[in-house]
Amino acid sequence: MKRGAAKTIILAGCAAGLMTAAPLAPPPPPDAVAIDEAVRQLGDESYAARESATRLLWALGEKALTELRDAAAGRDPEAAIRARDLLRKIELGILPDSSPKIVDLVLRYDRGGAEERQTVINELKRQQAWRQILKLYALEKDKESLKMLADSVRGVAIEAARGCLAAEPSDLAGAFAYLRMARPEPSEYMAMAALHRATGTLDAELKKAAGREGEDGALWRYSLLAAAGRTLEAAVEAEEAGLDLHAARLRLLAGDPLPWLRAAMPGPQALPSAGLSAYRDAVARLWEGKDLRPETLRQLRRMTSAGDEDEQFKALRLLFLLGDHAEAEKRLTAIDPRAAFHYFESAERLEEALAAFGIDPAKPDFTAWALKRFRVFLDNPDDEENELMELGLLGNFLERRGFARELELGYAAPLGELAAADQEVFIRVAARLFQGPIDGLSLPTVTPVVAALAGFAGDDDVRWMLAVENLFENYERPDRLWAWMATVEPGLEKRERFELLCRLYGLLPDPKGQRAGFFDKAWAAIERADKVERPMLLELMIDLADAVGDSRNFVRGAEAAGDLEGGDSDRRFKGSAYAAVGRWADSAAEWMKLVKSVPGDPAYRAYAAAALRRAGNESAAAEQERMAELLALGETIAQFQCAEAFGVAGDFERAARWWKRAAIECTNQSSAFSATLIRLGEQAHAEEDWATVAACAEAQALQQAMSGAESYRSLPIAFSVSTALRLRIDADFARSFSRLAKSRAAAIEGIERAAAMPYADLALADHYFAPMRVAGLVKIHDQAFERLWRNLDARIARYPQSDNTRNSAAWLASRANRRLDEAEAHLAKALETYPRQAAYLDTMAEVHFARGDRAKALEFSHRSLEEEGKDLQLVRQHERFKSGPFPPK
Repeated sequence: MKRGAAKTIILAGCAAGLMTAAPLAPPPPPDAVAIDEAVRQLGDESYAARESATRLLWALGEKALTELRDAAAGRDPEAAIRARDLLRKIELGILPDSSPKIVDLVLRYDRGGAEERQTVINELKRQQAWRQILKLYALEKDKESLKMLADSVRGVAIEAARGCLAAEPSDLAGAFAYLRMARPEPSEYMAMAALHRATGTLDAELKKAAGREGEDGALWRYSLLAAAGRTLEAAVEAEEAGLDLHAARLRLLAGDPLPWLRAAMPGPQALPSAGLSAYRDAVARLWEGKDLRPETLRQLRRMTSAGDEDEQFKALRLLFLLGDHAEAEKRLTAIDPRAAFHYFESAERLEEALAAFGIDPAKPDFTAWALKRFRVFLDNPDDEENELMELGLLGNFLERRGFARELELGYAAPLGELAAADQEVFIRVAARLFQGPIDGLSLPTVTPVVAALAGFAGDDDVRWMLAVENLFENYERPDRLWAWMATVEPGLEKRERFELLCRLYGLLPDPKGQRAGFFDKAWAAIERADKVERPMLLELMIDLADAVGDSRNFVRGAEAAGDLEGGDSDRRFKGSAYAAVGRWADSAAEWMKLVKSVPGDPAYRAYAAAALRRAGNESAAAEQERMAELLALGETIAQFQCAEAFGVAGDFERAARWWKRAAIECTNQSSAFSATLIRLGEQAHAEEDWATVAACAEAQALQQAMSGAESYRSLPIAFSVSTALRLRIDADFARSFSRLAKSRAAAIEGIERAAAMPYADLALADHYFAPMRVAGLVKIHDQAFERLWRNLDARIARYPQSDNTRNSAAWLASRANRRLDEAEAHLAKALETYPRQAAYLDTMAEVHFARGDRAKALEFSHRSLEEEGKDLQLVRQHERFKSGPFPPK
C-alpha cells in the first residue's frame, strides 16, 4: 500500500471515530518548521543555501535559540561555527537591521575591559540602542563591570518601554518585553506593575503572582500591590523581599511614620548631626504620646555649644525640630545674631529681633547702628561680608516698616560717600543691598540705593546703564528694556525711569498704577513700530511679562509674535499662561503641540488632558490621560509632574490620585518623593486627614534632621530653623487632632501646647482654626486668636506702613472668622500700596468668603490668580471659593 493511501485511511478512521488512540498533536507552527529546515541547511553543501539559512535564523532571533544551541553542540563543524556566531549575535542584541555603528560598539564591548565597557554603554545610550544595552548587561558576569555599569543601565528598560508606548499605535508587547529584559530590580518591576494597571490586567496578574515563590515572587507582589494602592499588603511583601526601606515608606503613607523614622537614611553626601540617633528616639516617643526624656534634650543642648559652627548648627536645628524652642532661641542668638534677627522678625517678635542686633528696642537708633556698620567695611573691606549681611537684613526691615528718614541718613548717605571714594566697590555694595543679602530669599533694600544712585549717576547715561546692568543682572536684557523705556516714557527723569523699572519688577510700591500705564504706552509703541523693530520690542515685552508672572501681557506678546523661537520651553510658558488667564482651549492647543513634539513625555499628556477637560473636550482629555498613565510607568517624578498638571487646572481630585501613586510606587529616595510628601500633606490638610498630615510632617522633619550643614550655606540658618519649628508645630497639631476621638483630654493638651509656640499663628490660620471650632474648642480658639491678634495689632500701631503685617493680621482674622471689618480695613490699606500683590488679594477673598459672599471672594481670587496663576495654594483657594462650604462660625 502506498504511504499516501495509508495516511488517508488512518485520517478517515479518525474522522469516523473508529480509532481509540489519543488525537494527533497539532501541526508545528510555521516558524518551527522554518527553523528546523534552516538549521539543517547551515551545513548544506551549497554556500548560497548556508547564507540564506543564516540570514533567516538571524531574523528569527530568540525564537531559534534552542535549535541553534543544539546545532552549536553538533558534529557538523560548518553548522556549529555558524550556529555559535548566530548565538552570540542574538544574545548581544545585534539584529540584521542593526546599524554598523551599533554592531561595532557591541563588538567593542565584547572585547573590552570594564572602563571600555562603561564608555560603550554610554555611547549606546546616545544611540538609543536599548535592546543591545539590556542584552549586554544581562549577560555580564564580571562583578566589577556590573557595579560600574549599574547607574548607567538603570532606567534603560523603562525608557525603551516608554518609546514603545509612545509609538502610533502603542506597542504594548514591546514595552513589556523590554521591561522583562531588565535585571529584576524594584523600579523595573514597579514599571511593569503600573503598566498592568494602566492596561486593566493588574487583578489578573495579582492572581498569577500569588503562587510565585522566593524573594523574586515577593518583589513582584510588592510591586503589584503598590500599583493597586493596597499599601499595607504591599509593605508586608516588601519586607519579604528584603526591602525594609520600601516597606517603611509604605507604612509612613498609611499613617505610621515610626518605621520610616528608624529606617530612612541620609543622602550619600550628607553629614548629619551626631545627635541624629537621639532625635529619632525622641520623635518616636512624641509619636507614641510620651514626654521627651530630659537627658535627650540636655545632650542636644550641650552639642549646640560643642564642636565647630556647623556641628553646633546641626544640633540646634534638632532642638527646633523637637520643639525645644526656648533653649534653642538662646543658642541661635549666640551662634548667629543675623539668623536670630531674621527668625524673630519673621515671627513679629520685634523687640527680640532688635536686641539680637544690639539695638535698644525701647529707643532704637537705627541710623547710628547702620553708620557704624558702613564704617566698619569702609575702613576694613575684609569685614564686608558680615557687615553687608546685617545691613541688608536691617535695611529690608526698615524699608518694609516705613523708616524713610533712617534709610536716608543711615544708608543713602554712606552709600554716597562710598560712591565718591570707590566707584567699583559702590556698585558692588549697592547691587548686594538691592538684590538682598541672602540668595534664595527676597529681602531687598531699594529706596536708599536708588537715592544713592541718583547722586552717583546724575544725568550720566553711562553710569545709569552701569547701575542697571549690575543691579538687574538676574533679569533678561534689562539694558535693552532701560533704553526702550526712554522712548515709551520720554518725560521721565533718569531717576524716575529707574524707579519705574523697579515698579515694573515689583521692587517698589505702585500705588498710582504706573506699571499698568507703562504697559498701555508700550503696546501703543509696539503698534507703531516698523517690521524691523516690532519683533525686538515684542521680545522685550514677553521677557518682562514672564519675569513678573504677568500672564495676560505674556499671552498678548506671544500671540503678536506668532510661534516663539525658543521651541518647547516657550510653548510650555505659553500653555501655562493661557491657562492662567482662563483660555483653556488655547492652552490645550499649545500642550498638544508639545505632545506631538515629545510624544513620550507623560507630563505633557497630563497638562493637555487637564486643559482639554477644562475646555469641555472630555473625550480628548480622557485619551491624553490614558496615555499619561501608560507612559508614567510607576516613576515618581513623572507621576508627580502629572499631578501638578491637574492641580494647576484646579482638578485636585485627580491630582491627589497621582500624588498618592507617585509616593506609593516610589522605589528610591529621590528628591521627588520629598516634594510629593509636601503635596500629600497639603492635600491631607484639605481633607482634614490628620493622621496623614502628621506622618508627612514627621517625615519632612526627619529629612531636615538628616541633612548636613549645607542648608546653612545655601539658605540662612534662620529660614532653616523656623521651617523646622513649623514642621514640629504642624506635626503636633495634626497628631493631637487625630486623637481627639480616642483621648480628648490628652489631645486638647497637645493642641494648647502647640498653639503656644512661636509661629503657631501661621499653622492656626492656615489649617487649624476652623477644625477647632468644629470640634467645640471655641474657648481655646478664641484665646489663641486674641493673643495673636493683640500682638499684630500692636505691631501695626507702631509700624503703620508695614503692609505685610497688615496682611498677616487680616489672614489671621479671616481664618478665625473674627474681627472681619478690621481685617478688611488692614487689607484695603495694604492694597493701596501693592494693588497687584497676589497674597493680599487672596486674603481679601478669604475675608469676603468668611462673610458668606462667594461672588466677592471669587472676584478677588480671580485677580490673585492673574498675578500668580501657577501657585497651587491660590488655585486650591479659588476652587474652594467656587464650590466649598462657607467657614464655620
